[in-house]
Amino acid sequence: MKTTNLIVAGLLIFSTSQIEAAGPRFQNSTSVNPFFYNWSVDLNAGLMTYYGDLSQYDLSVVNKLLYESKPAFGIKVTKHIKHMFGLSGQLIYGGFKSDYKPDHVFQTRLFEYNVQVGVDLLNLIGNDRKRDFGLVAYAGAGQFLFRTTGITDETTRVQNSGVPEFVYFFGGNYYQKISKRFNITVDLSIRQAQNDNLDNYIAHGDFDYYSYLSVGLSFLIDNLKTPFKKVKDCPAYEDYKTVWRDHTVYH
Repeated sequence: MKTTNLIVAGLLIFSTSQIEAAGPRFQNSTSVNPFFYNWSVDLNAGLMTYYGDLSQYDLSVVNKLLYESKPAFGIKVTKHIKHMFGLSGQLIYGGFKSDYKPDHVFQTRLFEYNVQVGVDLLNLIGNDRKRDFGLVAYAGAGQFLFRTTGITDETTRVQNSGVPEFVYFFGGNYYQKISKRFNITVDLSIRQAQNDNLDNYIAHGDFDYYSYLSVGLSFLIDNLKTPFKKVKDCPAYEDYKTVWRDHTVYH
């Protein structure tokens, strides 16, 4: 009897170990890695505008854009989470200018890279996936390199950053869906540079400010492995409908 009991106990232990060992393999064969789903790539262009010690047109939007701004463009890649949140990396190249006085004129070129976290405000209030538009608030931090050429008292002075400087910012993004794959975006952000040499003029602390106003086109990616296929064309679609419903791009 003892021998029989030992044999039965041994078989139970062996069977349990085999089921537990097979379990992870079975789960891995049918699970979907959420990292690959729900991305977007934004291409945008607009104006970078100066706010600092030599700023003259803060109360005049038109003059601000005409006399203290220069063209800029950027690219942003975003991983969307639960229709409400986004984690992004962004590159921006642009600049600004000012003619504060006849004896103090400058132009600045700037390259920035950053990371940011966004919240879709409308989806946060009520998750309506049939909505064709939305508003995202975001904040982030990054670094930038710059080159400023200034003329003071007929003397030209060039200021290079040398090493990356830090920048902190916040902003808002309005998006409008135009197809299943594309959104049009309008974006405005205000940035605080941890450097007071962007205008070749040091005063009132160690900061200068600039903004980035842009219009862009956002390409929505359901799956990084098949970025140009429709959802229904993906081989895994039929098996993972539930997963797709839980990982839909909130745009």
